[in-house]
Amino acid sequence: MSHGSPAYEYSSTLLSIGLSQNWTNATVTIESTPKPSGAPNLNNPSLWYHEKEGLLYSGFAGWNSTFGDQPSLPPLSLWTFTPDGTGSGVWKEVINSDSSAWGTLKRPSLGLMAFGSDSAWVLGGSDRPNDLTGPQNLLPGMVEFDMISRSFANLTASNTNDTGGVVKGAMQYIPSFGPEGLFVILGGSTSAYTTGLIDFRTVSVFDPVNQEWWNQTTTGSPPAPRIEFCTAGVNSTNGTYEIFVYAGWGTMLGPIAVQYDTISILTLPAFHWISVPYGPRNPRHGLTCVPVGGGQILTIGGLDSAVNDPSNGPLLGAFSGSPDPFTQGLGIFDMTTLKWAEQYTAQAPVYEQSHLVQQFYSQSQQSYVHSLSPGVAALLQVTHFTNTTTPSNQTNTLSPTPSSTSSPTPSSTPSPTPSPTPSPTSLPALSINPSKSSAGAIAGGAVGGVAFLTCLAGIIFFLTKKCNKQTQDAEASAPTTDPAVKETYIYGLYEMPQNERPPELGVHEVHEMG
Repeated sequence: MSHGSPAYEYSSTLLSIGLSQNWTNATVTIESTPKPSGAPNLNNPSLWYHEKEGLLYSGFAGWNSTFGDQPSLPPLSLWTFTPDGTGSGVWKEVINSDSSAWGTLKRPSLGLMAFGSDSAWVLGGSDRPNDLTGPQNLLPGMVEFDMISRSFANLTASNTNDTGGVVKGAMQYIPSFGPEGLFVILGGSTSAYTTGLIDFRTVSVFDPVNQEWWNQTTTGSPPAPRIEFCTAGVNSTNGTYEIFVYAGWGTMLGPIAVQYDTISILTLPAFHWISVPYGPRNPRHGLTCVPVGGGQILTIGGLDSAVNDPSNGPLLGAFSGSPDPFTQGLGIFDMTTLKWAEQYTAQAPVYEQSHLVQQFYSQSQQSYVHSLSPGVAALLQVTHFTNTTTPSNQTNTLSPTPSSTSSPTPSSTPSPTPSPTPSPTSLPALSINPSKSSAGAIAGGAVGGVAFLTCLAGIIFFLTKKCNKQTQDAEASAPTTDPAVKETYIYGLYEMPQNERPPELGVHEVHEMG
């Protein structure tokens, strides 16, 4: 505290949470590992995992803090982090700032990022994130990072929703469809800070093999256009893949932002939106979502969008707002029951569709096929699911067969009366020429998505508020753990977007970026 007010500092710490044992958001142990001198400290940092090497890559994308004792923006460099299985690991610089590998590349901030089996991608972004007054400050195109050769390439991005650049949206990797997976781009903004919001009624689809783009029209009840929401995806036991889309804001803070406290599910292969019955109460933006096994989605932090304190500006006003209703800023959402929980379950059963998803596929009888663009439909011909009852290397058909097992109804308010559980239905084959698949693509797709998340653990970047008295109180009440128990950790796959944090986390020191 400084003269009775919170003091904000720029910090460099890597945080990790073990996933080998059950925990609640009140008892979870958060491990902290300092970063070495020279490793860049960035908001909204790139953080990509390469399973073949067992490495995390970081340091390319991101920006320096806009408050506190911030350092200047470091030059471009690339670092790896080798997990040691205990929540810590070793950092190493692999491309320094003087390398010719950077060429004419600019460090992007606020871009849409995701990684697959051997490559990572950054779509759009800005090299002036503190001045988003017009499209001239947005970066067009896409950057690919090849994790095998450790090389970067600038690419064009044609036939997408953005018109020369996009920021603050989401790019979701889908390992279950396409020869080597596919990427779905959702939401965001294409121009100034408060305009140019992209409608969710159309999403862009990217094939990383042929580097082709399609705009795909969606059906159902899409969320309202927004920025700084979070996404996470899981594949079901019935040959579908569901994308969880939560929270965000429409660029206006205060009570008007409550309407963005929503949960929507985009189900593939149908590209159909399902609105989860959920009473909006705690709007937030700038948060992170992580699939952590079974149908569990871990949500991390976020700014309180309902707080609008002009005296402190839009960032610090929300930064020092009301306490987070989720203890330590951590919430667990179950994609099958459609309920929030406080406990993470280490041995959670594989994800099965919720009754809402089952109902849709039972009633649609694959009529959604007629809404698919030919290019997207061809990608969907190649499937490789790891926990489905259908063949893992399937071509020339789509088979999202509804489950015959009923799922619990959601506890959210309001909650409709559930329809009878649909019975299994055989769906007809598509009459589109199939794409070819390969064993390598299938393995890479499975490892690059949810599969490895269930056996590794994620490094989670928080931005928390520092207050000396609160720090002492938190340390005094912190739960103890048995040092003889060896944790399994998932490393560094998700990061807190830009300089944003939970309204009130329980770890009371600043951990801004990693």
